[in-house]
Amino acid sequence: MSDNQRSEKSRRAVTRRALVQGVGLSGAALLGAGVTRGALRRSQAQEAIDDAHNHDLDIPVGDALTRNQYGGIYDPPELLDGNALDAHTFPPPRDDLPPGSTREFTLDVVETHIEISRDLAVYAWTYRLASEPLVSGGDASAPVIVHGAGNGSAPGPILRVKEGDQLRITLRNRTERAHNLHFHGRHSPQMDGWEPIPPGGETVYELTAGPFGVHPYHCHVMPIAQHIAKGMYGALIVDPPEPRPPAQEVMLMLCGWDPDESGRSSVATWNGIAGYYGKFPIKVTAGDPVRVYVLNMLEYEPVGSFHLHAQTFDVFPAGTRLTPAAHTDVITLGIAERAILEFTLPERGRYMFHPHQHHLMERGAMGWFSAI
Repeated sequence: MSDNQRSEKSRRAVTRRALVQGVGLSGAALLGAGVTRGALRRSQAQEAIDDAHNHDLDIPVGDALTRNQYGGIYDPPELLDGNALDAHTFPPPRDDLPPGSTREFTLDVVETHIEISRDLAVYAWTYRLASEPLVSGGDASAPVIVHGAGNGSAPGPILRVKEGDQLRITLRNRTERAHNLHFHGRHSPQMDGWEPIPPGGETVYELTAGPFGVHPYHCHVMPIAQHIAKGMYGALIVDPPEPRPPAQEVMLMLCGWDPDESGRSSVATWNGIAGYYGKFPIKVTAGDPVRVYVLNMLEYEPVGSFHLHAQTFDVFPAGTRLTPAAHTDVITLGIAERAILEFTLPERGRYMFHPHQHHLMERGAMGWFSAI
C-alpha cells in the first residue's frame, strides 16, 4: 500500500467517539427533545455507515481495544444484545424428512457494512439467504429450518441437511465484482464452484450431500484469501442417516478481519463479532451433553486452535466418523479444517474457551460457556 493510499485510509477513518464529539449542540437539542441515548448511538452508527459508501471504516485497531482483568481484548458493538448471534451460534435442528429429499436454497452475494467490535466496522462481502428453502421428495408441509442472519452478515447462513440429500443451490451475484460458491465434501467436479460468476450473474449448483460431517463453503475467486477474510464463508452440516445422540449443539467458526487490508488478521472472532461470547456467554445445562461444531476459517494465520478450560472433550475430526479419535482439551486446525467436539460440563459455572494462540484471544476470540 502506498503512502498516498495510507493517507487516504487515515482520512476516511471514522469512530463513534468522533461522531459523538461532532454531535455538539444539535445532539444536546435532540436529547432535550426526548431522543434516547440508544437511538442517538444508533443514528450515529448509521451515519458512519452512510458516510463510508463503498469503503471500509478503517478505524485504527487500537481504538477498539479495551482493558479488563484478562488484559487487552476487543469488546463487541454496544448495540448488540445477548440474542444477536443466535442464528450463528445454534445450528438449526435436524429435521425428520427422509434421506434423499431434494433441498433448494437461494443465496445472494451482497456487500454491506458490519460493525465487528466496539468502534470498528468493515465493508464486508457476504452470503445472504434469499428465500426459504423448498422441499420435495418428502412431506412438503414440513419446513426445512435454515438459520442465518438473512441480511448479509458473516459468517453466512448455516445450512443443515442429511447425507444423501440432493441439493440445488442458486447463487446470485448482487455485487460489482466476481464471486462464486465452493463447497467442501464430495461432489461432481462439474459442480466444484471455482468458476467466477460475473457481476449480476447467477448459477445453479447441484450436489449430493456427503459425507456426513461439518463442511465449510466459501468463495473461491482469486485472491481467495481476501474474499474469505472479507466474510465469504459459512458452514454446511451434513447429518448421518441415523441421528447422533441428543445434545445441546453450538457452532463456532474461528475467523479474522483485515480492516486495513494489510494481509493480517488484526481482529479475531468467533462467528464474526469480536468479544461477543466474552460479554454474552453461551448458556448450556450443567450435566447435559454438549456438541460443538468447530470450524477454522481464519485467513492470514498458519493455524487456529480451540481450548476449553476446566474440562476435556471427545474429538471427531471433520465429524466424518461416529467414534471419537481423541480425548483432549485443545485441538489445532489448519485453515478450513474442522471438528465436532462433545463434552459435558458437570457443575455450574463459567468455562472459558479461546484459541491457544493468545494473540488471537486478545484480538477478540475469547468466550465462555455458562453452565446453568
